Amino acid sequence: MIINKGNQVRLWSLLVLVFLPVNLLQAVEVKGLYEIELIANSESAADREQAVKQALYGVLSRVLVSDDISKLPAVQQLLQGAQHYVKQFQYSLIPADAYSESDARLIRVEFDQDQLLEVIRTSQVGVWSEIRPETLIWLVVEEDGKRQLYNPDMLPDIESALSLASKVKGVPIMFPILDLEEQQRISVSDVLSADSRNLLAASARYEVPAMMAGRLVRKDQCWQGEWAFYFDSKIQQWSNECLPLKAAAMEGMQGAYRILSNYYGVKPNN
Repeated sequence: MIINKGNQVRLWSLLVLVFLPVNLLQAVEVKGLYEIELIANSESAADREQAVKQALYGVLSRVLVSDDISKLPAVQQLLQGAQHYVKQFQYSLIPADAYSESDARLIRVEFDQDQLLEVIRTSQVGVWSEIRPETLIWLVVEEDGKRQLYNPDMLPDIESALSLASKVKGVPIMFPILDLEEQQRISVSDVLSADSRNLLAASARYEVPAMMAGRLVRKDQCWQGEWAFYFDSKIQQWSNECLPLKAAAMEGMQGAYRILSNYYGVKPNN
């Protein structure tokens, strides 16, 4: 078999992406994993208690390794005494265009990481640390029958939804720069195709261990999401029912979190 120079470069790029040890590739420190913001119905003690429980559940969902953390005895134990693990909290006003006729407030809650990890340590539940690899996302957006490669500058609503989902799940993400070379090399069809060779080769320049190809399709007032995750020489795929945009983006990040946390998460020693 004859391999020309162009094919050699593409083949080498693909091999680098697939076989370079994941621990040696780009990783970042995700700050603020143990603090979160959400809406409290009011500043009353009862509403604050409920908000703190919701906040703690949100924090645990981005540091623990489990397909369903609600079933973990350690999580149930922590939620029962959620107030005990609060390091500090602060209320702030919600923008006037939302909840303007209610007593609702934005509350930021920071939890005591050491206390939480002490309980988790004795439960033998896996924990994903704050050092996390970036995931490269190639995304196709389809509206009114038209498909385009995702560009944050052109689709601010989708950029906002993906950024929020990334923050909520603690999954660092990046997007291709889509310079002239990439625009000539990668098309919508490459992102959607079952043949991922072109996409993997183009992704090699970013030196990230994980790559996700996604498709968001607008249907009336909801979005259908389809995702393929390339990591550790494996491909995992999932999709979501038609959901509001933020929820559809969250489904993508939830799948990424599940795969990566299961790989990188460490079970505490007794």
